[in-house]
Amino acid sequence: MATTPLRVAGSSWPHRGDFAIAELPTQPVVVTLPPTTDGATKSTGRGGGGAAMSISSAIGALAGLASWLIAARLLPQAEVGLAAAVVSAFILIAGITQLNLGLGLMRWLPVAGCHAPPLVWRSLLLIMPLAGLVGLGYVLAVPELARTAAGADGPHSLGVCLFALAAAGWGAFVVHDYILMAIGKPWWCVWRNGLFAVVRITLLVALGTALGAQGVVLSWVGPIVVWITVGSLVLLVAVRRFARRACGGILPGRSEIVGFLGPTAAAQMGYTLLLNQVPLVVILRFGPEAGAAFFIAWQATVVLETTATYYTHSLSAAWARAPERAAELTSSSRKRLLVIFLPLLAVGALLAGPGLSIFGANYAPAADVLRLLLLGQAFRLIVVHELGVRTAAGRSMAYARLHLASTLLVLATVALVPAADVGPGGAGVVLLPVAVGYAAVQLVVAAHVVVVGLRGLRRARVRHH
Repeated sequence: MATTPLRVAGSSWPHRGDFAIAELPTQPVVVTLPPTTDGATKSTGRGGGGAAMSISSAIGALAGLASWLIAARLLPQAEVGLAAAVVSAFILIAGITQLNLGLGLMRWLPVAGCHAPPLVWRSLLLIMPLAGLVGLGYVLAVPELARTAAGADGPHSLGVCLFALAAAGWGAFVVHDYILMAIGKPWWCVWRNGLFAVVRITLLVALGTALGAQGVVLSWVGPIVVWITVGSLVLLVAVRRFARRACGGILPGRSEIVGFLGPTAAAQMGYTLLLNQVPLVVILRFGPEAGAAFFIAWQATVVLETTATYYTHSLSAAWARAPERAAELTSSSRKRLLVIFLPLLAVGALLAGPGLSIFGANYAPAADVLRLLLLGQAFRLIVVHELGVRTAAGRSMAYARLHLASTLLVLATVALVPAADVGPGGAGVVLLPVAVGYAAVQLVVAAHVVVVGLRGLRRARVRHH
């Protein structure tokens, strides 16, 4: 038996198992599970797997929005900014150090059979120490994160340990969902993430009021540690049962692992940096109050980016079914994407002020910042669509290059725009250069994508004639 590869454009696999999977720090990618060693549909989790993962992702997104809304209502704006910096940082570390092993396990576990337990534990024992060590280095380089986690009177070493634990735990927490999906337990993800959200928000209300930013951090770290400890024991039993039902099985070779994880991990790194490092840089450069306003506004771009990316995944399935219609499918999907999302961006711009005021009066002055971010997101739609085209075509290295290049340009802009103290105009005035820079970068990258696309069309016409 040979290891079954991940489906790419033009695959002859059946398409009834297509679904999209995503979590906060990673780029959603269309995956089709290969058949299991025993050919059982149940073991792949195809029965309702896509719906389960969509619900699980929606629970996480809604819980995140609710928790920051509650934090903004309970805490001073500066405390929200400090807490957001810590959370963004450990999610950043966890996302990068996952090395895209979550999707790798989705690809390899269904055919691993009796080798599933060592495959799972080797992956987790790589991710957790790596995330912990990178997190340790990160928090030592940015001691403000440790001070927030430790609290006003807590020792610095406590904050360092909490941050490293959160990074290591979150890296494994996210991968647990992929493992459960691969072994045919998709609805366990829904219950697991739903209960986690309830506990985390409850702790936020209890601890945030008493401990401020540290309370927000503890409302994350405590449940993460408990969920990883208990969840790993449950996973041990579930994976062993999955392995016992299989007859034989095969592990991926080293070349296959490197060939798959190399470009996809690079793309994941770009997406993680974009979502989490950008608000973190703003908080550290402009201060927690202005940073909190930017963080809340930034969440709108995160939601729209993720939703638009999910939408482009339909192109992968259609392309695989009819590769001869690739040009037609690409054009029609771009038109639909713009028709759907441009009005949403316009509505968001109109409601920017009232929407931010829900979080508190101090957030409303950042309405112009949000409008500029949404303008940038309008240009970004062209880039997101091109990323979808490269995914559908199986051009993983080109996908990774575009993702990393656009992300690094945004980070460079955020790091280089002049920083100033919050003055009479509030956070909105101070953050305007950041938002203008983001919109300008997206315009430049979108223009590059359009120019490259037009050149490709001209070359194709020349070859045709």
